[in-house]
Amino acid sequence: MDRVTTSIREYLKDFNFKENFQGITSHVRGDVLAGVTVAMVILPMALAFGVASGLGAVSGMWSAVAAGLIAGPLSGSAWSVGGPTGPMTIQILSIAQTHQLPDGSPDLVFIFTTIALAGFILIVLGLFKLGQFIKFTPYSVISGFMTGLGFLYMLLQLNPFLGLPGAKSITAAITELPSTFIHASSAAVGIGLLTLFIVIVWPKISPVPWLPGPLIGLVVGTVATVMLGLNIPTIGDIPTGLPDLYLPNLTLVEAAFVPAAALAGLCIFDSLLTCLIVDNMTGTHHNSDRELVAQGSANLFSGMVGGLGGATNTMPCVVNIQSGARTRLASIVMGLVLLSLILGLGPLAASIPLSALAGILLKAGYDILDMRVLPVVRRLPTSDLMVFGLVVFMTVFWNLLSAMAMGLAVAFFRFVKDQADRYKADLNQRDEDVKQEEEDLIFAFARDYARQITKNGADMGELSGRFENIVQDRILIVRPHGPLFFGAIDWLNETVEHLEGKDVLIIRCKWLDELDLSGAYALGDLIEAANCRGVAVLTAGMSPRTKQVLTDLNELSRREGSYLCTL
Repeated sequence: MDRVTTSIREYLKDFNFKENFQGITSHVRGDVLAGVTVAMVILPMALAFGVASGLGAVSGMWSAVAAGLIAGPLSGSAWSVGGPTGPMTIQILSIAQTHQLPDGSPDLVFIFTTIALAGFILIVLGLFKLGQFIKFTPYSVISGFMTGLGFLYMLLQLNPFLGLPGAKSITAAITELPSTFIHASSAAVGIGLLTLFIVIVWPKISPVPWLPGPLIGLVVGTVATVMLGLNIPTIGDIPTGLPDLYLPNLTLVEAAFVPAAALAGLCIFDSLLTCLIVDNMTGTHHNSDRELVAQGSANLFSGMVGGLGGATNTMPCVVNIQSGARTRLASIVMGLVLLSLILGLGPLAASIPLSALAGILLKAGYDILDMRVLPVVRRLPTSDLMVFGLVVFMTVFWNLLSAMAMGLAVAFFRFVKDQADRYKADLNQRDEDVKQEEEDLIFAFARDYARQITKNGADMGELSGRFENIVQDRILIVRPHGPLFFGAIDWLNETVEHLEGKDVLIIRCKWLDELDLSGAYALGDLIEAANCRGVAVLTAGMSPRTKQVLTDLNELSRREGSYLCTL
């Protein structure tokens, strides 16, 4: 019982959320200012994503509030900041278009049930500790994701920085660049440059280190816009009021499961990869499983209050780090600021110029770029360069989920190929190492063979020597070793071609540690091919575990009348 209790305690250690609140008051002034800065940065994003989803700006706002007040305190990283994201917004829009009421309006009950169910799925995955598998993501994938996001954010901020409406897509942002610069607003550019200059220079000259450069730049940019009476785009009206409640409809769970699982998948990739970026920037290590539970709780709450749902968001996290945050208090403050704006203080932020925000986000986008890899990108190993370039391209021009899936797939197959090549090299080396052992094995076989056919009075020594020479040409020996997995069986399949002219196939399993289904079937195919050609098969050194796997799969007796002897 004590052992079980200890195991449970160890398992639940990762979900001891009290640890998140330790030292939360150690840097109050810096965290509060960072939280205010991040709130101003995420505010226009939340409004824009809410409108883009078809659910309204207030839906994006409640998603950001849930991220700050629920996911923030529970998060697996002290700098984790969440909110609505582009990929999840697109998925919600797709759900809204395919699930409508008879009057053509979105089925809000179904949509918010789906968001809440996605949150529940994330909580379950976190509790089962599946988030820890993110640590197996190759650095080439992480770096490509970081660099792609950095370019993506900077390209999408060009239009607001120049005083123009935001581009509808990254392709439009690139193809319309000549027209964009021609129609740029000099006033908006001036405010954007002023803000960007302050963000860059302030940390170097600031007499007050705890005042974050992004917040100072935002205040100066806003004050300059108001005092000069500049007519440039601003955040504008912010929706206010209490949320409508949408309790999950349990009768819709079955229909909502697939879209909810897709939302959860988007959240997992976006959140955990962002946490890896944060780790890379801060030199810390996040808790992936705790992060999934945090984001799941936020999405569950978000769905109940009409929120859009969201994930850990790279850009606000970078701004949070740049603004000097040290604890989760910054995320809580962000949530409180956004909540106050919804409940009536919205007009206070309505005059913030979008070009000033764009200046902050341009700097944040640049800071996301992996400057450890970019200066040496031409000297990367070919396989890593291919993965890096593919992930960057797909992140910018396709979507994050596809970019990560493709990058992981390419990295996975590259790893399998490398392991297979290494397996073959080890086989060749082992050929030399066990040559003497094989000769001893052949001699023993020849001696036993001679004994079987020796008649009374025959000279066994002479027969043994003669048969030893003959048998060497009539025996084929294969020696699978290590883990015989799907990426390392092609050599075994090729062995079939060498069975012609052989009388005996010896399979030395002494060094075979493990085999998967592909490996088991490859061995079975080789045995069957040998029997079809009348070649006797002997296995030697087979471990009980390997034998049990092959027996369970009927690979040791696949053909009737097959000849197989185990030594």
